Amino acid sequence: MIRTTRLFTMLLIALFLLATSYHGQAIAVESNDELSAKKDALLLDLRGLETMTMKLEKPLPQALAKTEIAGAAWPLDKTWAEKLLRDAYELTFPAEEGRARLRNQPVGAPLVVPTALDVARNNIRNRVLTIATRDQAFADQLAQLGAQQLGKAEARSNYTNLAAQAIRANNYDTAGDYILKAIDADPTVINTGFVILDVATQDRKAADQLIIQYIERLRTTPLTDDTAFRVFFNLQNLVFPSENFVRMGHLLTNNNDATRPPQPILPAGPAVIRAYVSYVLESLSQLEQREPGSVMNLRGFLLATWLPLRQYAPELTGKFMELERLSRRPGENVALPTPGSAKESTREDYEQRLKAALDSDRPDETIIYLAISHGDFAKARKLIAKLPDGGQKAQLTDEVNTREALSLAAKGDLPGAQRLAEQLTKATSMLQVYPTLIGVCSKNKDQACAAALVYQAMKQIKSADITPALPPAGLPAPSVATSREFDPILLSLNQLAKAMLPINESLAFVVLDEMVRAANASELDTGLGRTGFDADVFKQFAVHNEAHTRQAAETFKDPLRQIVALAAIYQQQAMQLAKQTEVSP
Repeated sequence: MIRTTRLFTMLLIALFLLATSYHGQAIAVESNDELSAKKDALLLDLRGLETMTMKLEKPLPQALAKTEIAGAAWPLDKTWAEKLLRDAYELTFPAEEGRARLRNQPVGAPLVVPTALDVARNNIRNRVLTIATRDQAFADQLAQLGAQQLGKAEARSNYTNLAAQAIRANNYDTAGDYILKAIDADPTVINTGFVILDVATQDRKAADQLIIQYIERLRTTPLTDDTAFRVFFNLQNLVFPSENFVRMGHLLTNNNDATRPPQPILPAGPAVIRAYVSYVLESLSQLEQREPGSVMNLRGFLLATWLPLRQYAPELTGKFMELERLSRRPGENVALPTPGSAKESTREDYEQRLKAALDSDRPDETIIYLAISHGDFAKARKLIAKLPDGGQKAQLTDEVNTREALSLAAKGDLPGAQRLAEQLTKATSMLQVYPTLIGVCSKNKDQACAAALVYQAMKQIKSADITPALPPAGLPAPSVATSREFDPILLSLNQLAKAMLPINESLAFVVLDEMVRAANASELDTGLGRTGFDADVFKQFAVHNEAHTRQAAETFKDPLRQIVALAAIYQQQAMQLAKQTEVSP
């Protein structure tokens, strides 16, 4: 009887386990069916967005819309996403006449200031490549297509951007390959050097090897007076990077993210310094033979090699002395640099100019900018006070308030920084200061502080001066096209919303809604494929409240803005769906 009962119990347990196993399979099948249905529904929504692109009459808005739709479609239908990206990339090409002109530009061609249209085209192509790097082979295909259609400048730009993308993904071997391809396209353009410095922050030896390979390629590229200046400038900053050069490169290769400070860079190794000194002397000798008198114009770069030459390449002293003699102008000081002399001379010159400006009735704005950059804020204010009322004085006042506010925030003096922030009048200044201050509040986990700053910023932004900054004396005013490349109010609200989201979700959505209202009132020309906001803001907000975020996106009056915002929300959904599919049985 006991045995029969035991067998019966075991049979019940077996049946229970079988039923549980079968039920688990049914749930898994049902779950997969649900995921498949969600995928189909999301693809249908994205196809609907593609249909909306037909409302966009100009090629660049179409290109941006297709690009953002592709970003969302990639995890769901890679083939379709690649087609969208290829179509978007080709939509940015100029007419055949313009393409031919770009293809015929030689290496080392004079640099020209890009037009607003050029900038817009480049921004969209960069965005296309950013998404395309999810498949390296496909990204390479697009880069090659750009080189074939638009010439060496496009090849250099594409490979530099792909290198920056690889660095952000911590793939330094791939980054090195792209850097060398960019150098091969045109070794005389400096922005590739910024990417090498990014490598140096993580792997100094790898960066040194890239610099040496860069120098070897330069040896086969004849220089002119113009190209020599930019090549020597680039190399000097790669081997002995200045703070400003490092910061500029950091901003360019990190999507202008000023909230992430640049990383320190170790000094270059002896082999790099020897290669640098040798190359500068060799190329100056060759240039002087081709264009007599050139070494006079480049004397500063020659003298900059003297101290490293004495330490790392003393065997080149004779060649240096010969070039140094040729570089002198009649009556020029023949003294060679000594350790610390250049720095002391620069500081002494600055102090003399500052004293003269303080003694004058009408100081030059250049010395005011220098005083601000040196952190001499009180003296800068004294100089500004001497200026007559007007646009120049207002701009310089905003500049000193901006720089001192950021300096105080970095030192932990948030009340002092806030007092200066409240005096800002230009939207571009508020864009720099308020997100930084809110970030300090967030770090301190002080919601009340962050909320007060957001309300104050929104109040100021509504009445902010949105005119572009006036250029220093002697430089032309910005063109109308250049001044309308972005809307500082819209961008400021965008950054405020993102800064506030981790601290106070409800208030962050208030700012997001205000940003949408500002966009609907903005005069920014979306015909060049510009929305005025970072689409990523909608992806971030959708994680917290998808319904509210979607409602905000659908409130945009401009179809391009609406498509881009909805595509960002769908991209977030696609990413979540992809993760669910990975863990599904």
